[in-house]
Amino acid sequence: MAATKALRNSACEQKDKRPKSPISPQLDDKMRTLPEMMSGEDKSGTTAVCAFVSPRTVYVANCGDSRAVLCRDGVPVFSTQDHKPGLPGERDRIVKAGGSVMIQRVNGSLAVSRALGDYEYKNVEGRGPCDQLVSPEPEIFVRDRDDVADEFLVLACDGIWDVMSNEDLCAYVHHRLLVTDNLQEVTRQVIDTCLYKGSQDNMSIVLVVFPGAPSPSPDMIKEEKELDATITRHIKEIIEESEEIHYTEILRKLLSVNIEGLPPGGGIASKRALIEQVFKELCPDQAETVLEPYPYN
Repeated sequence: MAATKALRNSACEQKDKRPKSPISPQLDDKMRTLPEMMSGEDKSGTTAVCAFVSPRTVYVANCGDSRAVLCRDGVPVFSTQDHKPGLPGERDRIVKAGGSVMIQRVNGSLAVSRALGDYEYKNVEGRGPCDQLVSPEPEIFVRDRDDVADEFLVLACDGIWDVMSNEDLCAYVHHRLLVTDNLQEVTRQVIDTCLYKGSQDNMSIVLVVFPGAPSPSPDMIKEEKELDATITRHIKEIIEESEEIHYTEILRKLLSVNIEGLPPGGGIASKRALIEQVFKELCPDQAETVLEPYPYN
């Protein structure tokens, strides 16, 4: 909690550099004219987060609960705030528009208080687009760049943040960048790890790497290979001790083993692809059982 509070204070301290968000419902208005929206066939909505990176500055805008996080020295130093109905300012707008917040949702239904689309929550007569139950107004932030300390910026939707905190994700990506410079592989591993951690929502991620990001280290690559060998050895020992063992039992036993060197923020979930591969090779007759979900959290 202390780390989260400090992060929020960091954003508040830069209030003098946070421009007032413009009243810009044009995109939302254009979406409303789409045939499927006008007919009522499509009543969906979407959150959005975006960034513009200049040589000296990072501009970030978000609407909803997709999130941007800036990492320095392996820890988050800035994060956008998710637009949730329970926030005092959001709740006040919702109530003034004639709505309510129940079970932390707009009218007990929608989990975000700002979004593009979701037009059934934007039909209160006499109120502007940004004063409706759900607002399309983005919140905009400005951050000075630090070429030495800035490592990377992550933009991701809520399926990522449902199972990873800002601190977890920064630590995990930092660690991955010490092992590989293949950014596509890093983002794939983030998605897979969140899936294995139990995320059931949409997942997408954009990773923007700055000059201060770590580079692959021969020592870390060696440690990664040694970790994979250790996990493989544990799996073989577990299987040898049992006449027949289920895949989820392999996972439970691995969780009970103190395995040093697991990727921070990812833990054993980040190694599930390896675990599946080894299990399928050693127990091919039970390969289909790896599809069964297992809660890491």
